[in-house]
Amino acid sequence: MTGAPPSHKSVAPLVTGHRLDTLPDDVLIIILRDLELAELVSLRRVNRVILNRIDHLGIPLYLAAHRLSHLTLSPLPTQWLPYNLAKHNHQISSRLTSRQWHALQIGKTWSQSVRPTLYLDAEQSRLVLGVGGDVVIHPLYRPHHGMGGKVVGQGRGYPIRSAEAGSMSDVVSIVDLKDGQGSLAIAQVDGTIRRFSFPDGPNSPPKVTAHYPHSITRSTRVRKVVGSEKGEMVMSTSWDGQVSFLHTRSPWVQPTTMNVEGKVAWSSLLTTSHPSLPPTAMLGTTTAVSCHDILPSGPVETPARLLRGPDLPHTTSPYDIQLPPPSSSHNPNILLSAWYDSHLRLHDLRSPSASPIMTFQDPFTWADSSAFYSCCFTGENWLAGGGARHGTVAFFDIRNSTRGWSCFSPGGKGSPVYSLQGEGGKVWGVTEKRAFVLAYDGSGDIHEGLVANEARAVPQSQRDRGRHAPNGYRGRGGKWNWTVRYDADEGNKAVGYEHTHREIKLFDSLVAR
Repeated sequence: MTGAPPSHKSVAPLVTGHRLDTLPDDVLIIILRDLELAELVSLRRVNRVILNRIDHLGIPLYLAAHRLSHLTLSPLPTQWLPYNLAKHNHQISSRLTSRQWHALQIGKTWSQSVRPTLYLDAEQSRLVLGVGGDVVIHPLYRPHHGMGGKVVGQGRGYPIRSAEAGSMSDVVSIVDLKDGQGSLAIAQVDGTIRRFSFPDGPNSPPKVTAHYPHSITRSTRVRKVVGSEKGEMVMSTSWDGQVSFLHTRSPWVQPTTMNVEGKVAWSSLLTTSHPSLPPTAMLGTTTAVSCHDILPSGPVETPARLLRGPDLPHTTSPYDIQLPPPSSSHNPNILLSAWYDSHLRLHDLRSPSASPIMTFQDPFTWADSSAFYSCCFTGENWLAGGGARHGTVAFFDIRNSTRGWSCFSPGGKGSPVYSLQGEGGKVWGVTEKRAFVLAYDGSGDIHEGLVANEARAVPQSQRDRGRHAPNGYRGRGGKWNWTVRYDADEGNKAVGYEHTHREIKLFDSLVAR
């Protein structure tokens, strides 16, 4: 782990006059709560008494003000020494800023192109993928080196497709029902929504524990299913504009429905436990994010408000909508969305304005008219967006929207990034033929500390045979050109570029051990 950076401020005034080691806690808290990590580290060096007070007061105050959402950290963040956790979090922030990251494909390349989905299950320590008619589960193991991010193990596939349905029974969504038993709601294209349990045994098949009532016709093919924070409700959207609400604890109860007249919900989000919002369904329609109240009697078809993208008369559609994880430093009233016009947008739900408060774009993919398909929060102050071409993932610092960079996910040539899930030190994603992880928490520095060798696309002995990324960009509005070499070891590294340069300048990811 790296230490804290040198401070540009002097902390000398704090250690003269009244001695810090004699101040009462309530006074010391007032002094320490506004200090940066580097200043706290400097104070720790004064003497052992102050070191103990900084570790028990100053560092916890810093962590409370600079929270990261750690989903795969082992042991849990609450079980780390505060100083060690602060160093770990600082390493993540500094690596994101300096573009030091590892990139690995997870599992083998799939034989056919699919529109996959992804769910990172922190409670059950598993990465769950919907791949065509299969559910693929990769276990997440505690790191063998003691503390750090969990390691991705070899995946196991569970076929759930019916032979007669073909691609109509492909998995479109995976929802955690949060029932304490690891149950997942699996939605398929044809409208089938079932509750599954997946045993740990090597030869145990998945078990269907409930069928949810849901209309199944050609016109009501499911586009997406999302769940509430506690898993007690799921919302499905179909290609004909029908929106259905199902109570997962009572699978025999018929769903309540509403219609989005003449519109397809390209994206959706359901919240029933938000700290400041009433139960709300958010639907990304052709021109806006439409917010609908959910009353005890059912959903209200007339939107309570609309959140716009670009200024009128321009219109575009949001392809993904995300609220920040509750354990992060991001304000819970900030809504992140990924749009067809190559922009990520932030809306403040506390504001009456329908316009975004911030917008972000990768200038190169924007010039190439490449949409954002997916988005997520990551790090302390960062956002990530998955592009429509070449498996591109763009990173943006909320504090400085111009200080962004992008990378081509492992083996992502030609494919959209269909889904992203972020956490403190990683972004997990899927393209049409593979799953991948981008890590900036240092886990790739450790031998098999990120993805176990048996779970990688390419054995370690076959790595490092070339760069696999676009080799140029012909000005504004040009097209990507690809190098000739793009072969078997494509899943073990990635290439990135900064947003600030007029001409694209490539840099490599670190090589994961």
